Amino acid sequence: MENILNPQTRENPGYYSEKKTSPISVNKILYCAAGSFLLGATLKIAGKRSVGSWIAKWALPLLAVGCYKKLSHSSSDSKIEEPQE
Repeated sequence: MENILNPQTRENPGYYSEKKTSPISVNKILYCAAGSFLLGATLKIAGKRSVGSWIAKWALPLLAVGCYKKLSHSSSDSKIEEPQE
């Protein structure tokens, strides 16, 4: 039986999400989150409360994905090398 936490296996839940979101840049995801929040707020002010709520609820998941990608890429890029003696 394969280890389900192995990142190289297809059973890993993050395997497909990482492959699908990798071509999308972090800035585009964060801009979409900000746009979703602003559009939802604008629609709520305009009186379309249910549509505004539906659109604004996408801001938090997009922010979470954007922050995850930004932190995961920055931590993998800035690995500290051990000093050589």
